[in-house]
Amino acid sequence: MSRRIEIELTSARADGSWTWRAAGAKQPKGALDGAVLAEGAKVGDVLRADADFELDGITIVATQAALPKKERREPERIEVKGSGRGADEPLVTSQLFGKQGGRDRDGDDRRPRRDGPRRGGPGGPRDGAGR
Repeated sequence: MSRRIEIELTSARADGSWTWRAAGAKQPKGALDGAVLAEGAKVGDVLRADADFELDGITIVATQAALPKKERREPERIEVKGSGRGADEPLVTSQLFGKQGGRDRDGDDRRPRRDGPRRGGPGGPRDGAGR
């Protein structure tokens, strides 16, 4: 089964055959019979070719003119104007606080004692706690 590839003609030989390479490649890949080319083919033409890939190599079965390449558009980009900050200001800031031990504004270290029963249940010692 043949696959379609793009080839570039690299040179014409005296016996009517041509050498070719894959479009964009550096080295020639193989030779093809001049009968499969259209009239007016010249060195450097890029063609679409039907190729059979076999153990012996690649055989070009038929060729046709390559489709014209569409112009490549640049992608639309969003311009970033900046934040208005100077270049010398850091992007991330951190503030370190000294150890204050959880003191209130007054300077008290402790919580005030609660008056009344605890929220969890009745106040006083539990059964078996004093043994």
